[in-house]
Amino acid sequence: MKAHKKKTISKILKLKDSRKKELELEMKHAADRVDETETEIRTLQNDYEDKVRYFNESNEQGSIDINYINSYYDFFSRINSRIDEQRKVHAQRKVELKSIKDSLINAHKDKRVFEILNERAINEDRRSRTLTEQKETDFIAISRRMK
Repeated sequence: MKAHKKKTISKILKLKDSRKKELELEMKHAADRVDETETEIRTLQNDYEDKVRYFNESNEQGSIDINYINSYYDFFSRINSRIDEQRKVHAQRKVELKSIKDSLINAHKDKRVFEILNERAINEDRRSRTLTEQKETDFIAISRRMK
């Protein structure tokens, strides 16, 4: 195989490797964002559960006045909305993460294809050199016999 083909394959292989590394970083960041939204959802749910527990305890004791009840219901409504919003964001980030994972898998495949091409080019070059060396050796041997 010609040297320029091997050079081209090597350059493409470097590009594929850098793209793969880029996608690995993107995937790490996307996974971090997914984890962040999970944490936010858990925090909101814990706050909600704590307030509900406090509200129920206070309500059973009869120590909550009507204005506080309305405030609690408003709070519960707002926090439910925020939890729903966070779940939507979380679902969207999971989709993004899956997309990046798929791209990373494809990048691994692409890189492997070019690694195989590079290996083939090296092996073909080796075979070609070996064949050329063998021909030279045979020629020298035949030339000596003829003298």
